[in-house]
Amino acid sequence: DTGAIRAMVGGRDYAKSQFNRATQARRQPGSAFKAFVWAAALEDGMTPGTVRYDIPIKIGNWQPRNYGGEYRGPVTLSEALSKSLNTVSAQIGTEIGIEKVTSLAREFGITSPLHNYPSITLGTDEVTLLDMTTGYGVFAKDGLQMAPYIIEEIRNSKGDLLYSNPIRNAPRIYPENLAQDMTGMLNRVVVQATGRGAQVPRWDVAGKTGTSQGWRDAWFIGYTTRYVGGVWVGNDDDKPMVEVTGGAMPARIFQQMMTAALEGID
Repeated sequence: DTGAIRAMVGGRDYAKSQFNRATQARRQPGSAFKAFVWAAALEDGMTPGTVRYDIPIKIGNWQPRNYGGEYRGPVTLSEALSKSLNTVSAQIGTEIGIEKVTSLAREFGITSPLHNYPSITLGTDEVTLLDMTTGYGVFAKDGLQMAPYIIEEIRNSKGDLLYSNPIRNAPRIYPENLAQDMTGMLNRVVVQATGRGAQVPRWDVAGKTGTSQGWRDAWFIGYTTRYVGGVWVGNDDDKPMVEVTGGAMPARIFQQMMTAALEGID
């Protein structure tokens, strides 16, 4: 809740590579970015029950397609997020204005450059894992800003305080009721859709999977009432993986990480 980073893994072996993939690697978030599209849509007046049509669409010369190639016709926004429908994400982003999506993402903590292209609704702009996790932290905090920090205080050998992380009041950057609507929809992803592998016994988990084109990036970003966490899996040279999706390895890693973090907490 405070923004303190409890654990960070930036790679397999620090001796072999000092490159921190949690803070320095910029990768395509794929459908994990859709949380910001839906959040902007709710702020624009839509609701989880708003109906849009999952049908083949064309925006300019761009034709977004669903993973698996199926179309479901009329769906609620809640259902469309749980099934991660690309057509609906592209539609609602274009309907409310792409600028609203990118400005909300920036306000939530995405520091990488974002472009106002329709395809950003499918997570085509590269971002860092820390930024994505920070953004989901806003939902976890019911709409209050998340300001991550890694150092609480520094003391010298005598015990004199040299640095203390300033305690800031987190400003509200998103309405509480809408943040709770987002948590409800993201919980549905974990209960009955692509995020099932992230379920933690005795805890409600909300979150979203993401897989970029060609299996290059796989993500799971999620949270409980105590912690927010993010997992990215991929190759440094951007080579495709063997069909690794966000609902597979990243969701399982999240489940193990969160289970360990919550051990002993009621």
